[in-house]
Amino acid sequence: MSIDLRQEDSIVSELTALYGGRGYKRFKPACFEDYSLYLSNIDFLISKNVITFSGASGRLLALRPDVTLSVISHSRGEEGTKKLFYNEKVYRRTDEKSEFREVSQTGVEVYGDIDIACEAEVVLLSVRTLQTISDEFVLDLSHMGYTEGLISSFCTDAEQKQLVYTYLKSKNLHDFDVFAQKFGVEEKYRQAFRQMVAIGGNARQAVVAAEKNAVNREMKVAAQQLKELVSVLEQLGYADRISINFSIANNADYYNGIIFNGYVGGVPKMVLSGGRYDKLLKRLNKSGGAIGFALYLGELERYFRPQSPFVDSLIIYDDSSYVRALKLAEELTKEGRTVRISKDIVVDLRYGGITDLREVK
Repeated sequence: MSIDLRQEDSIVSELTALYGGRGYKRFKPACFEDYSLYLSNIDFLISKNVITFSGASGRLLALRPDVTLSVISHSRGEEGTKKLFYNEKVYRRTDEKSEFREVSQTGVEVYGDIDIACEAEVVLLSVRTLQTISDEFVLDLSHMGYTEGLISSFCTDAEQKQLVYTYLKSKNLHDFDVFAQKFGVEEKYRQAFRQMVAIGGNARQAVVAAEKNAVNREMKVAAQQLKELVSVLEQLGYADRISINFSIANNADYYNGIIFNGYVGGVPKMVLSGGRYDKLLKRLNKSGGAIGFALYLGELERYFRPQSPFVDSLIIYDDSSYVRALKLAEELTKEGRTVRISKDIVVDLRYGGITDLREVK
């Protein structure tokens, strides 16, 4: 089914009003940062390829591939809670074989003292963000504490853990069973992993199933936090747009707590992602917690249905009537009407009326 989306500038304008209306301050980062910031946190980036260049002082700089790192690296450890939003360009490859692109990205970042209200508001804003794009959307919700709590209980080797996360993301139970057999994973953990993969759908029912499936304290705490969050979203009227999906998992070195991905109808890729990333603050020697999300407008570009511009009046002229055309255009403009003059009918233009001065002798 084709998707009927508004143009990027209209979406950005609506989202700016949405975030600003909730008291979020706009953040304007520089287009480049020290390359060391990205190099030391390369696993945090969507694209591992970064455009670098030498600054005037000889420092190695990089065009910004990510906004979150800029937000946190420039934070000053303010007390309380800092709420920011941004509408920026990032520079990265969409995959290893593609060329670098300038991609539009908008998002929200909250850091400092993070409580359940902050989490619920950010998730709510992510839902409202998806709703701005299309009425057909869903937000998949997970919790790193739940997935990490289970996987760490039977797997401590970093490479093996990464392999298990690969099975989780692809919901590949066959290869997981082969892995579990090879490394002697206890049956209770095998069963918990299978159940975790199967949990999904209705958020209210899914969190109950997650509680029952928890095999250790970390999983129980995570399930309780998810249950509380889903309850808040239900009271706000958005629980029916939330799905629990533990197969979404981010880098455990950076993320903790809730994580989420957003999808809209007609677009086969994830267009929004976010979650708690307290561990990133610690890596950057910052205190407190952090949560945020990014909307990848670049993923939507090819799915926008182009809409031709509209004018009230199209004026057609020839070499003998162009002055009259210009005069008429001036008169109509002063009356508050929009107008375009042209020698021919414009194919990619919508117009309310047409005046053909070529017929005037």
